[in-house]
Amino acid sequence: MERTDYDQIIHSQLEDIAVIDYGIVKGNETIVFIKAGQDGSMYGYQNKYLKIADNINKEYGYTVICSSNPFDGTNPLDNAMKVIEDYCEEQEFDDYKIFYMGHSNGALIGAWFGVNYPRIKRMLLVNGPLMYNWHKTKEGIQKFSGEKLVLVYGSLDQSFQYTGLIKPLENEKVKLEIIEGQDHHFSTDTFDFKKLPEKFLLN
Repeated sequence: MERTDYDQIIHSQLEDIAVIDYGIVKGNETIVFIKAGQDGSMYGYQNKYLKIADNINKEYGYTVICSSNPFDGTNPLDNAMKVIEDYCEEQEFDDYKIFYMGHSNGALIGAWFGVNYPRIKRMLLVNGPLMYNWHKTKEGIQKFSGEKLVLVYGSLDQSFQYTGLIKPLENEKVKLEIIEGQDHHFSTDTFDFKKLPEKFLLN
């Protein structure tokens, strides 16, 4: 049966700036945290994030937390880590780890800020814009010390032409993957956006 909503929803105040919504599908001590693109909801277009959360939970038993993104330049991940920490405390998860997935601006947030949190062991950054503040993205990639960081770009995405900047940063932990024929929102049917975590993050 297809899931119709999250098991738990949290509305968290980010300083005086905005309210961030978090949807939680309850599972085990591995937390998959998904950050939507700029102004995206925790559900995503046609419920894509809820569907991803449901798929991951059924397949792997992981807890999945999806976050809206009213981003204005302030680091929102302190807020997210507090929500995750509180949730794990309630569930008595002492040794949890986080796998991060971000799309578009959510990918930028991962690159810029995610490397500062040791609990984040893996990152999947999809179509993060490379046209501005490249130095911040580069610095984040270089500082990453977790298990693996995969940057995915569609060949029709506007940042694809700049992906050569990433190639010199590749190593045993950092990989660049190109999905042919896909645009920024994965709107063509040659590859299903919902398959990205299984292909590049979880295995």
